Amino acid sequence: MNIVLLGPPGSGKGTQARLIQERYNLALIGTGDILREEIKKGSSLGREIKDIMEEGRYPSDDIILAIFEKRLKGLKEKGTILDGVPRTLNQAKKVDEIFARLGRKLDAVIHLAVNDEELVKRLSHRFLCRTCGTPYTNEFSTKIEGVCDKCSGREFIRRLDDEPDAIKTRLEVYNEQTKPLLGYYSATNRLTVVDGMKPVKDVTAQIESLLGKLQVLTSNSGCLYSAQDI
Repeated sequence: MNIVLLGPPGSGKGTQARLIQERYNLALIGTGDILREEIKKGSSLGREIKDIMEEGRYPSDDIILAIFEKRLKGLKEKGTILDGVPRTLNQAKKVDEIFARLGRKLDAVIHLAVNDEELVKRLSHRFLCRTCGTPYTNEFSTKIEGVCDKCSGREFIRRLDDEPDAIKTRLEVYNEQTKPLLGYYSATNRLTVVDGMKPVKDVTAQIESLLGKLQVLTSNSGCLYSAQDI
């Protein structure tokens, strides 16, 4: 099972991605994670990425997609959940090509729908682990107070781009670059919209209901169904 999570900043993608990953034993592929992994390896591509990011720029689609394909190949047949990739229509089309090239298929795209007022509120109360970047909120905090669930780090920070003015800019970028993906995936019958305004546990329940049906249909027929079929 291969899934994409879509949603604007503050919609809860990171939180839901971690919960789904644990529940279904999927590999989580996040843009930030795969970039940091490549930099840590010290490869020529990793050094190029480091230079780009240190200059305050974002790696090109070609770089993102090359690392994504490399990561996906390494997972063999393990199911995946994509968070932060694809971000643009070009990336979405190329991701489909990569899956096809590897003999795989993107089964479902889940969009977490949240209004702008709620997004600003959530982002204003978000904090991150300084070490690994795992996000937390007042509602979905660390299991042990003051200790990151993922890396056991004990230092937490707020992102500069979670400040009000920066949030507005991020939402504008999302609406311009990423929102068009909803039409693309809807046209290929893979899009399901989930009410992201609900509490975390209720959003998780909606997603698990969808994915549970997808698992049953896939195992019963040996075929992959679109999200709209279920």
